[in-house]
Amino acid sequence: MPADQVPQFRTYRHARCQQETIVAGQSFEVVSNPMSSMERTFCTPCGAMFPIEEFAWVDSGETISDYYARHSASATPLQRTLCSKSFMVALIAVAAVATSIGTSTLVANNDLFTRIMIAAGGFLIGAFIGMAIFLSGFANPIKRQVCGVEDTRRLT
Repeated sequence: MPADQVPQFRTYRHARCQQETIVAGQSFEVVSNPMSSMERTFCTPCGAMFPIEEFAWVDSGETISDYYARHSASATPLQRTLCSKSFMVALIAVAAVATSIGTSTLVANNDLFTRIMIAAGGFLIGAFIGMAIFLSGFANPIKRQVCGVEDTRRLT
């Protein structure tokens, strides 16, 4: 595969059942990212989620947990926090609530139904804004800095 081409899938083996799962698409993007703070992944043959310590990449034999540790070794505690699910959820919640309040103040003199609909719309828009801020302002730049690649699917 050419160096500039991003792999579209990778296979891991579950230690418990010794069967393989091919991971692709959005799932591959998440499981390949050592900064994703992922703790569990799916075993297709078992049909259930298990801790990442139970899985190893078929091509290298390295467990996913060791892969995460190796590729995120230079991450500071602050970088780990800023890439965490908890920080993502908090940022989305703050943006959603702030946007909801902001939009509802624009129609404060309108009827109740209008205020509720505008507040709900503002909440959804704020959630999208919060996710965009998390990805473009925190997760992606930190991932590039720590892992040294734009797309972690290139990591081996």
